[in-house]
This record gives sequence, structure tokens and C-alpha cells, in this order.
Amino acid sequence: MPIEVERKFQVREDTVQRLRGLGALCLGTSHLEDRYFDTEDLRLTLSDCWLRRRDGCWQLKSPAGAGTGPLTQYRETESEAEILALLGRVLGPGAGGHGGPGELLGTAGTLGAPLLLEFAVLVTERTAYRLEGGLRVDLDRADFGHRLGEIEALVGGEGEIPGALDRIRELAAKLGLEDGEQQPGKMHVYLQRYRPHHFQKLLDAGVLRPEGVKQ
Repeated sequence: MPIEVERKFQVREDTVQRLRGLGALCLGTSHLEDRYFDTEDLRLTLSDCWLRRRDGCWQLKSPAGAGTGPLTQYRETESEAEILALLGRVLGPGAGGHGGPGELLGTAGTLGAPLLLEFAVLVTERTAYRLEGGLRVDLDRADFGHRLGEIEALVGGEGEIPGALDRIRELAAKLGLEDGEQQPGKMHVYLQRYRPHHFQKLLDAGVLRPEGVKQ
């Protein structure tokens, strides 16, 4: 499972110009629809695990070590078998059945799996750029108005994380970002606006911080 090392930032008027000046290749603009799921008692997100269905495909983001400042580290899982295995560890027996994650929606099922409910739908317009050194920059505009930039590196193991962090910090400086400058993610803003009870529980658990580092 690859590890996503990421820094979120505020998109500025000169961000695209700076990217072009660095030789970034524009990969085009796409539209993403993300549907997020959790149990009624929020066991997944309280464990900092984010199960979503993106354009018809299941994905699970789970912690891969503690981030520092505005940087986050998550494992990205797209294999349904691996997703079910991870769900089983968080949710207990019954969540790691033989079918796909869709079996856990709408009913507890014959295996006694916890009910998974949809708690958020995010539609995003994304323009992506690729740079030398394996870095990618996504410029997002969510359907509820939030704008966000993300510098991302995908690495194959924890031993590669320090190098990815250095490359991200170097690119952030070239984009004019200050050390420690933070920007809340789309999910952070969505929950704060539309699901304040859920948002507060994640704050209390330390999964989210008031400045919006996580997710």
C-alpha cells in the first residue's frame, strides 16, 4: 500500500504562474465525486480512517505515522480485500467478510457487521500538475466553495518518508509558502459547516485540530 505524504496550502493568485515557472506539466482538469462512509458511532473517522467511494471505486485512507505541522501521512488502499481487512481491524469481526465494502452498506448483514452510513458527499473540480522528483500538485475547488492546494508525494514505504518531506518542503518554499502555514482540508471545512456534532467529536479525539491540519 503506498503512503501519501501531503501538504495542504492556500491557493494564491500567482500559484499557477509559479508552477509553470518550475516546469510543472498540467495533467488537465477533472471532476471528482467522493462519498464518505462511517458507522453510526463514528468508529472509522474517530480512528482517523476515511472510507470513500470515488467515482464508483472504493478507497480507504488510514494513518501512516504522525505528521508534523501542515504535513500529513496516510496509507491509500484501493484493493477491496485489503480495505475489508483494515475495516475488520477497526470495526471488529464481521467487517472483513468475503464481499466488497458495499456489503456493509444499509444493513448489518448476516455476519453482524456494523452498519456503514454515508455522511458526506464532496464534488471537486481538480486541476493537477506533475513536477520532476515525483511530486504532484492538485488545485481543488469544492462544490461548497472551498479552494485548496495540495502538494503530494506517493512513497512505497516508511523509509522513503523523510526524503518526500524534504522535497515537499523545498517545493513549498518555491511556491512562496511559509513554514508552518496551514490550510484546512475540504473534509475539515465540510464537517465544520454541515456536520458540527461530528466535527466536534473529531476535535475532542484529536483527529482534527482547530487549524485544520488533518484531512
